[in-house]
Amino acid sequence: MKYKLALFGGQKTILPEKARFNWPVITDEVEAVVMKQLHESVSIYNRSGIFEEFENNFADYHGRKKGLLFNSGTSAIYSMFEGIGLGPGDEVICPTYTLFATVSPMMMTGARPVFCDCREDGNINPDEIVKKITAKTKAVIVTHMWGIPCQMDVISEICSQHKLALLEDCSHAHGASYQGRKVGTFGSAAAWSLQGQKIISGGEGGIMLTDTDSIYNRALLLGHYNKRCKQEIPESFQLSGFSQTGFGQKFRAHPLAIAMANQQFSHLDEWVCQKSQFAKQYIAELGSCRFLTMPQFHDSQPSWYAFVMQYNEASANGVKIEKFVEALQAEGLSEVDMPGSTCPIHNLPLFVAPEQVFPRLYENKQTNISDFPIAEKFYNLAIKIPVWAFPQDAEVVVAYIKGFQKVISVVENEPKTLT
Repeated sequence: MKYKLALFGGQKTILPEKARFNWPVITDEVEAVVMKQLHESVSIYNRSGIFEEFENNFADYHGRKKGLLFNSGTSAIYSMFEGIGLGPGDEVICPTYTLFATVSPMMMTGARPVFCDCREDGNINPDEIVKKITAKTKAVIVTHMWGIPCQMDVISEICSQHKLALLEDCSHAHGASYQGRKVGTFGSAAAWSLQGQKIISGGEGGIMLTDTDSIYNRALLLGHYNKRCKQEIPESFQLSGFSQTGFGQKFRAHPLAIAMANQQFSHLDEWVCQKSQFAKQYIAELGSCRFLTMPQFHDSQPSWYAFVMQYNEASANGVKIEKFVEALQAEGLSEVDMPGSTCPIHNLPLFVAPEQVFPRLYENKQTNISDFPIAEKFYNLAIKIPVWAFPQDAEVVVAYIKGFQKVISVVENEPKTLT
């Protein structure tokens, strides 16, 4: 069939306003729990009320002993670094392909990130982790990119052999599992964002889980103080004397955000299930395209925070990725995106020249910068679309598939119109 693309005056596949991915979805139930919390309390100083309820729910779901809420996923990640006692001279092996917030809180401790390349799926490469271990290495942090779990059996074994703390950034991966085990349960600690676009959202917020008392107590002192610290930290803990002040910072979550997140959390498994069905539909309908590589995952159940494909220009008859995306967006597929802020981060100024920002912590320039060809390739060729979470979204999913098929047909049969 010969198509006239909307880019050149043809009919759009879908109206852009109908193609939006609106998240979180504010239902009557969400409004009700937020209003209930508004009339109960807008600030909680200790472990009680909605804080206690959500921390218990989230920890129990993952089979972990302790949960601790924060005002952001970044703060929750910071609490992991502080929890394991990072300091100047320590090194942490990190993915370069991730959001910068996976690594940036570490800079407050004086430790140095040692960046690693990724695998073809966008996740950190275990083989590269092994190459980067030195006598200074104290931990490894991984990010389950776009909701697809990392190779956690291999990474866990590496960390165990070398006596390294394993930290998980699960901000993309609420409800995901690897070999039947939930992400966030493999390491010394794990952190999740509850930011607006995340699968479980409070607008803003974060949570850290751990089974280790010392990590929990240090994390508690990092972002909390007085009542909560005095309530939970035993006198036998070596830093219990700091309970009144904590470490001088405040990263406490807002109760209204957590009321919203807690209500959504009850739907997590059904949302992941529905997302998985739509992701399978994308793969079934688009997987035969010779210039699009579908997301790669093995032995895992992704949470499908997003559906990220790889573009192969050589197989696309010379059509540039930018032109392909432009044509898709012209069809009304307004959420088609080439991710920008989620990128290889090793060349960002914060990691190249931390001594300019933190001269008290970093005397010398960063020295472990190198090339990361797989991460650069993955980033440059990534095309992202949403994965909807409700059965009634089936119509828009079909529209995205039809829009892709329309543009794919032109690339395959009339590429000169796009070159």
